[in-house]
Amino acid sequence: MKTNNLKFLTAALSLMAFGSQAFAQDFNLNSISAADIKAMQADKGIFDFIKPDKPQPMGQKEWTIMVFMNAKNDLSDSQLMGLVGKWAEKDIKEMKEIGTTDKVNIVVEHGAKGKGSKRMLITKKNGVLSSGEKVYGEYPDSDMGDYKRVVEFAKWAKTTFPAKKTMLVLWNHGLGWIDPKMEQAPAGTGTSAKGILFDDETKNYLRTAQMKEMMRQIGYTDIVMQNACLQQMAEVLYEMKDYAGLFVGSEETMLAQGFDYTGLLNFMNANPGFTHDQLGEYLVTWYKAFYAAGMSVGPMTMPLDDMGATLSLVRPAALSELPVYLDAFAGAAMRNNEEAAAIVAIEKVIRFTSLDPANDKKKQIAAYADLADFAAIFGATARSQETKQAAQNLVSFIKTRLVLRNVGINGDKANGYDYTKVGGIAINTTMKIKKVPPQLEQIFETKYSDLGLSKASQWDEFLTWTDNVWRK
Repeated sequence: MKTNNLKFLTAALSLMAFGSQAFAQDFNLNSISAADIKAMQADKGIFDFIKPDKPQPMGQKEWTIMVFMNAKNDLSDSQLMGLVGKWAEKDIKEMKEIGTTDKVNIVVEHGAKGKGSKRMLITKKNGVLSSGEKVYGEYPDSDMGDYKRVVEFAKWAKTTFPAKKTMLVLWNHGLGWIDPKMEQAPAGTGTSAKGILFDDETKNYLRTAQMKEMMRQIGYTDIVMQNACLQQMAEVLYEMKDYAGLFVGSEETMLAQGFDYTGLLNFMNANPGFTHDQLGEYLVTWYKAFYAAGMSVGPMTMPLDDMGATLSLVRPAALSELPVYLDAFAGAAMRNNEEAAAIVAIEKVIRFTSLDPANDKKKQIAAYADLADFAAIFGATARSQETKQAAQNLVSFIKTRLVLRNVGINGDKANGYDYTKVGGIAINTTMKIKKVPPQLEQIFETKYSDLGLSKASQWDEFLTWTDNVWRK
C-alpha cells in the first residue's frame, strides 16, 4: 500500500474494541536469584517469593482455560467515552476473584504495552499471602501478533495443566475477516483497530487465513471464545471449524469490558460438566443483565440503552454444511435473475459496525451483515419459488442447526436496525456505497476469494453478481 493511503486506512479501519490451586513446595529461598527478585512486582505476596526448582505438571482437572491476552496496544491503558480504562488488568482482577481451583485451571499469557508478556497461572488473590499470579515465564520480546506464539502457549498450557476439556480465549481487538495490507501500521489500535491479536510494537497480527493453521497445530479445543469485535463471521469461523467444539463471539463490536470472568469461573466451577446449552443460557442471561444495568467505569455507571450488541454460540460441525445451503440460495438467486430482491436485501439488511464508524453513520461502507436477516429479506422479495424456498432453508439451517444460542440487544436507531432480529452469524455482503473508493480496495492483504468459505462455496461469485446488480 502506498504511503498516501495511510490516512484513509486509519479512518477506514477505525473500530471501537471495542484461582487458587496451591500445591506443596519446600521453602527453598536459596533458589531465588537477584534477577528473580528484580523481576518481581511490588504487589507480590509472601508466598509468591517461593520459587520451585522446576514447574511440575498438575494432575488432570475438568477444565483448563487458556487466555491469550494481547494488550500490547491501547487495551493496556485506553480511553473509553472519555474515561481511562486498564482493560487487561480489569479482566485479570476478575479472574483472581476465583482463581484456579481443584476443578478449573485458568492460565494467561498477558502481553502489555512496553513490557513484553508474561505467562502465569491465575490463583485466588489473598491479601499479602498471594498476589494471585504464579509466573512461569517472562518474555520481553514476545510477538503477541504471531499465531505461532498462540500455538506455543496453548500447547504449553495443555501439557502443564492437563484437563479433560479446554477453552481458548483470544483477547484483543477484532476486524472480522479483513486482513489489512499496510507498509506501516497507524499508531495505536483502539479506535484504529486493525485485526485480532494486533501487537502495536511488532506491527504483527493474526490473519484470518492463519487461523486454520493455528488451530490445527493447537489441536482440538472444546470451546474457542473470541473476546474481540466482529469475529462471529462465517468466513472467520469456517477457517477453524475442524478443530473446535463450540465458538463463542459477537457479530458486532464488543465493549473493552469483555466477558465477566468472575461470573464465568463461578459458573464453570459450580457445574464443570455443563452442556453447551447451559453455557449458552448463562452467557445470554449475563449479557442481557450487563446491558440492562449499564457499564461501571470507576465511580460512574454509564447507560447502554442506545448501544447495539450481539452474542452467539455457533456449532463448528454444522459449518461444514453451510456451503451447501449458501450454494442453493445463491445459485437460485442468480439463475432466476432476482435483481429486485438483491437490491432490497442490500438496502435493508442489518449491518454491523462500519469501517469508518465516526464518519459513516449510514453504514455505506459496512460490509458485514447478518446472514439470516439477509436471506429472509431476499426470500420475501424473490419472484421464484425456488429462490424463496432456498432462502427459507438457509434461514432455518442457521436458526436450528448452525447457531446454538443467540442474543441481540438494542440496535442501530440511525438506520432502523433491530438487533433482536439477528440470527447469530455474520457474512460479507455488497456494501451500500455505489462506488467503492479505490483506496478501500487496496487495503486487503488477503483476497476474499482465497478464504476457505469462498473456495468451498459460490458466495464470492454471488457477491460479484450482487455488486454488479447494485452498481448498475
